[in-house]
Amino acid sequence: MRKAAFMLALALFSAPVLCGASPAPETAAANKILVVVNDEVLTQSDLDFALNQISEELKREYSGAELAAKIEEARKEYLNQMIEDKLILQQAKKLGVIVDDSEVEEQFKQVKSKFPSEDIFYAEVQKAGISTEVLKKRYRENIMMGKLVSHEVKDKVVVTPSEIDDYYKKHSAELKAPEAVRIRSIMLRFGGEQSEDAVKQKSYDILKLIKEGRDFGELAKLYSEGLKSDEGGDFGFVERGQMRDDFDKVIFSLKEGEVSEPLRADTGYFIFKAEQKRDARALTIQEAHDGIENIIYREKAQQRYKDWIAKLKRDAFIQIK
Repeated sequence: MRKAAFMLALALFSAPVLCGASPAPETAAANKILVVVNDEVLTQSDLDFALNQISEELKREYSGAELAAKIEEARKEYLNQMIEDKLILQQAKKLGVIVDDSEVEEQFKQVKSKFPSEDIFYAEVQKAGISTEVLKKRYRENIMMGKLVSHEVKDKVVVTPSEIDDYYKKHSAELKAPEAVRIRSIMLRFGGEQSEDAVKQKSYDILKLIKEGRDFGELAKLYSEGLKSDEGGDFGFVERGQMRDDFDKVIFSLKEGEVSEPLRADTGYFIFKAEQKRDARALTIQEAHDGIENIIYREKAQQRYKDWIAKLKRDAFIQIK
C-alpha cells in the first residue's frame, strides 16, 4: 500500500499546485498562519499536508540530525513553492483562465488509472482525509495554472537557428553518438506447458539451423515469441548500456554477422545476431539539432519562469509570519 499512498501524493501534489484545499484540523497550531499572499493565507495545516508524504519517505532513509536537516530543507522548498503556486493561481483567476469540466475529468481518470484498482484509489483518497470533489478542485487549479505558465513562459520562448549553430560550435566535442550495434533477436519463452529444459534445447536447435546457413530473420518470424518477431527480430541500433548488463556485454563483443549462444533471462532464452556495428562518433549538426534545441529551450524557459515569478512576487504583498 506504500506505493499506492505515494501515487496519491503525486496525484495531490502534481505540479504546479501545492497549495490550498487541504484538510484543516480544528487546532490552533494547525491553523497558524505562516504566510499572507495578497488577500489569502497559507497555514501550518497546508504545509503539513504537503510535507506529510515526503517526511515519511525521508524517515525511511535518514535519522537524527540529518533527518531534521532534510525535513527543514524540504519545508523551506515546499513553502516557497506554495507561495509561488498561490501567486500563479491568483494571477490565473485574475486573468480569467478557463478550464472545461472535461479537462478535469480526463485528469481525474488518468490519475485513477495509475492505481491497481478503483477501490484502492478511493481508499487512499479517504485515508488522506480528502474528498474527490477536493481532488478535482485541485486538478482544475493545476490545469488553470498550467495554462497560464504555458502562455506566459513556454509559448513565448523562441530558439533561433543561430543559437543552435553557436551551441554546436561550442559543444561539438561533447555531442557524440555512442557506440551502437544493430541487432536481431529470437526469444523463446518458458513457463506453462514449456519446461525450461525444453525451451533451452529448442534454442540450441535453432542456433544449429543458423550455423547451417538458415536465415536468422526467417527463423525469427517462425519461432521467436518476443518483440519484433514479425519483422524478423530486427531491433535496429541499440546503444551500449540500453540492454541488461549481461546481454550488453555479449552483444557488444559480437563481430558483424556473428550470432550469440542462447542467453537465459527471467522469462526465456534469447539468441542475438549483430547485423551492423557503429563506432562512437561526433554528431553532425543535423543529427544534434533537435537535442540542442531542447537544451536551449529548457534553459530559456527556466530563466523566463524565474523572471516572471520574480515579477509576480515584486508586485504582490507577501508577509511571512
